[in-house]
Amino acid sequence: MNRYGRPDGWEAPREPPADSRPRILLLGASGFVGGGLWHRWAPRHAVVGTYATRPAPGLVRLDLRDEARLAALAADGFDLVVHAAGLVPLEAAEADPALAHRLNVRPVEVLLDALRGSAAKLVLLSSDNVFDGTRPRYTEADPRSPVNVYGRTKVAAEDLLLAEGGHLIVRIPLVFGRGPWANTFLSRLAAPTTPARTDLVCAPVYLPSIAPALARLWHHTGVVHYGGADVVTRFELMSRVQQALDLPTRVVPTQGTAAGSGCRRPPRLVLRSTRHRLLGPTLDSALAHLAATF
Repeated sequence: MNRYGRPDGWEAPREPPADSRPRILLLGASGFVGGGLWHRWAPRHAVVGTYATRPAPGLVRLDLRDEARLAALAADGFDLVVHAAGLVPLEAAEADPALAHRLNVRPVEVLLDALRGSAAKLVLLSSDNVFDGTRPRYTEADPRSPVNVYGRTKVAAEDLLLAEGGHLIVRIPLVFGRGPWANTFLSRLAAPTTPARTDLVCAPVYLPSIAPALARLWHHTGVVHYGGADVVTRFELMSRVQQALDLPTRVVPTQGTAAGSGCRRPPRLVLRSTRHRLLGPTLDSALAHLAATF
């Protein structure tokens, strides 16, 4: 069984049959979420994956700021272009809004220009940070009102796809788990103490569940949400991961500015969908799988 094989108590959604599997360009395949997609899709589909600064076996190098290269690659006869690249850390986007726009918005313009007139569909991975966190939950029809730079860049990118029509935006929440190359999530638990906020609520989704779920959703157009089954605070999530993996760190509860970040974060982000019935696995099932494959 490989790292993302069948776990106890949880099974990934079945993907479409082989005759409906498209040729895919996966941008950001060396990242945390993109790596999870690559690991699942590469054995099952014809996938070309890209990296920017983190080389990985089988991937081709692409800087999103190289617009000619990006456009040429996107126009190379793919059925799906899955955009999982960009500037993700909220603090980095807040510190440099121009760079955040350059990496999160401008590439979408380039991709849409390159794909215009073809049958290819652009699938943009967006974020729950397009919302302000003041509602109990958010569905696809709820108004967007971002409170940070990262969320505003995602809104701008979404607007480009919505204006064009025929493409797909998939909003996802905080993602947890272990990536095949990038370990963005688990690196948060690498220090002797791990601050985690008790005043931020989310419905986190387990990384290995995203790829098969997307394969069930990519026939849609417009906007869809994909969230986790359980609603927890950041502190609860980090504590349970630490316990499940028996990591040598102490998870410390924090609130607000005591967490040490000047970036505003929406207090409650729970994604739910009115367009499909898929949810990520429960936290219990996901952590059992994570511990068994750690």
